[in-house]
Amino acid sequence: MAYEKLSKNALKCMYTATGLGAITMIAILTGIMCHFSLFTMPLAVGIYLFLTLLMSANGIVSPPFRYQRYRYAITDECIEIREGYLWVEEHLVPINRLHQIAISQGPIDRIYGLTKVVVTTAGGEVTIRFLETQKAQDIADTLKIKINQLALLQQTGDRHE
Repeated sequence: MAYEKLSKNALKCMYTATGLGAITMIAILTGIMCHFSLFTMPLAVGIYLFLTLLMSANGIVSPPFRYQRYRYAITDECIEIREGYLWVEEHLVPINRLHQIAISQGPIDRIYGLTKVVVTTAGGEVTIRFLETQKAQDIADTLKIKINQLALLQQTGDRHE
């Protein structure tokens, strides 16, 4: 199975999203520290500095790991997605289980020209993330054709029984 890699824009998008998440969490933590006047307590300041350092380090370290580990492949039988940072998840979705294909794009994705393909099955959703917009459209179109072909085969099979 040949895995597809992501474009360099995907890494930039990961850095931006992770960085914004870290900044938001640090701002919330700072607000809590100020609201409860915890900056006068050495233990609270130590915990605050540790968490701030941890979130900042995550914003720098996790995107390259996630970028290197993210892979996807689409065959005639299934869609396979591997992703993760500390824990790697693998999703296998049989093509004959697909119910719906959707294309989604968030604000950060839009900045970098990236799109998601959301695949819905009876068991839930799987998302192929960080795709260039044209590639996402091609994947969605290809999967829609496969779904229609399978539906047609099932209909003709049902008629012959």
